[in-house]
Amino acid sequence: MKKRWFTLILVLSIATVCQVHFEYTVHFEETGTKAAEEAQSAEVEFESWQEVDRFFKTVGYDLEKGIVPRVFLKSLPSNMSEIPEVGKKKELFIKILLPIILEVNEEIEKERQEITTLSDNSQKLLHYMKKYRANSKEELLEKVQPIPVEIAIAQAAIESAWGTSRFAIEGNNIFGEWTFTPGSGIVPRERPDGEMYEVRAFDSLLDSVRSYAYNLNVSSFYSEFRKIRSGKLHKPIEEGLLYYSERRYEYVNEVKIIISKNNLKSYSTLGLSSVRIALIKNHNLTDNY
Repeated sequence: MKKRWFTLILVLSIATVCQVHFEYTVHFEETGTKAAEEAQSAEVEFESWQEVDRFFKTVGYDLEKGIVPRVFLKSLPSNMSEIPEVGKKKELFIKILLPIILEVNEEIEKERQEITTLSDNSQKLLHYMKKYRANSKEELLEKVQPIPVEIAIAQAAIESAWGTSRFAIEGNNIFGEWTFTPGSGIVPRERPDGEMYEVRAFDSLLDSVRSYAYNLNVSSFYSEFRKIRSGKLHKPIEEGLLYYSERRYEYVNEVKIIISKNNLKSYSTLGLSSVRIALIKNHNLTDNY
């Protein structure tokens, strides 16, 4: 199906500041323009970190003021490693990931709220129990919970080297997930002879975060993580990630250090601001994209 370019205007509605208007180009499939008009969020792409930085400034994205627009980058800019200042690199990485993490947590919370209303013999409840591999509604509710924001950012930072790794740039994989299906991922250059694993490739950063959250909420390796999160075990939640890496306690300690050093818990109370998308006119319609 042919894709065409449209010029869009986004209106960032934030109670504490004036409305911000800006224009940019983004592509939608030819039959998807109505969906674009009705959408409440935007997925965008940029070539460079400089463009991303300017875009965030234009929409008034300000972490200090707690303003997190509902705008999701499809992929990381390919030149993340060229950001000269470490502090700037970390800030931009967090700004890119935070809306996506909050969006996925909203999706999980919606499922959780629906589950609480379902009767025990509901087909919908059975669907969720199968999806999350739960044997009871109690176990299901323990599994279907948002991922702590500081945990997600810290792990993404470690696994993707703050958004600069080959797998993050080429495959939108920011949590180091593997696949054992040949040809479905990216083969690590240093993979030992005889090994079959590949690093998973995702269509978008949003898909990567969804997969990561599902993994933490379902895998038996993280049952302790879920019990800590539910308040059934009283210990630092980072210790529930012991089996996420072969480095074990060294990895857990690194997660703790990154959370503390970068004050990541300060983002745990933030929510997404509303963004409205309105198609105003088509621009430079081309078929060679």
